Amino acid sequence: MKQARGLRNNNPLNIIKSKTQVWLGETNLGGETRFCQFSSMQYGFRAALKLLRTYYSKYGCITIRQIICRWAPETENQVEAYIKTVCRITQMGADTPLPPMKAETKIVWCELVLAMASVECGLSADDRDTLRYSVAKGWNMLF
Repeated sequence: MKQARGLRNNNPLNIIKSKTQVWLGETNLGGETRFCQFSSMQYGFRAALKLLRTYYSKYGCITIRQIICRWAPETENQVEAYIKTVCRITQMGADTPLPPMKAETKIVWCELVLAMASVECGLSADDRDTLRYSVAKGWNMLF
């Protein structure tokens, strides 16, 4: 079975390339035209966490619903199904305010990113377990 595009690109949340933003660890080695490619999974998670931090602090997206509605537009995604899946995996409410990103909230944000990666890349619980180290490393690069 072919590996999901986001996993092949070390970009588990399928961040779209930008003409103005070059991420730490971003490469163009695989010739991908639409999505960013990263040299390792930890850089992909770092970029995702950094984007979510911007959503939270700059755009006021403080709930799972607000984040996903911005992240995954309805024109390309089944937003309600995306929200329900992330809430089921994280065991958090769609409209419950998330805490600000800081050391003591690491687990909340890392689990949120893993749940979003589950939707983006079709991850299983075992896949999430395997990726916890990479998401933790990505988090550590933010602080």
